[in-house]
Amino acid sequence: MNSEISVEGQLVENVLKQLEQKFSETIRPTNTVDKVSTTGMLNQINVERERESIKKDIAKALLVSNQTQRLYFVVRSMMMTILGAIITLAIFWQLGTINLTEDFVLGISTYVICLVSSRLFDKRIVNVSKKIIMHLAEHTKLRDFIVKNF
Repeated sequence: MNSEISVEGQLVENVLKQLEQKFSETIRPTNTVDKVSTTGMLNQINVERERESIKKDIAKALLVSNQTQRLYFVVRSMMMTILGAIITLAIFWQLGTINLTEDFVLGISTYVICLVSSRLFDKRIVNVSKKIIMHLAEHTKLRDFIVKNF
């Protein structure tokens, strides 16, 4: 598991635990006498408001987690695409032109090289991806554009 995803998962898990604790504190069994009284009704309304607030907080935490994972996937994919493009450009530069068979072999070999390099340099790729995501955190319009359109 990638360290970026595991750290994010831990953060989301901690937020959800805190929200669950807050939710369990707001749930109090009410007896039938309290339901009839005005204070019991006000307490019930407050509990319902608190529940709705907690639901919204949980939804926000899950949305942020989902967006970060999507952004991480897009950044990592772009890095592998750039690597593949560099390999292809280097081969074109050496050979000058290629035919259909060479193109087919080039496509498969470039894909395999990108997958192997992705696994071999996983830690470095995660670090670079994390830095890019942290940089994108400062540029909300660009980050939102990437998340929505890619």
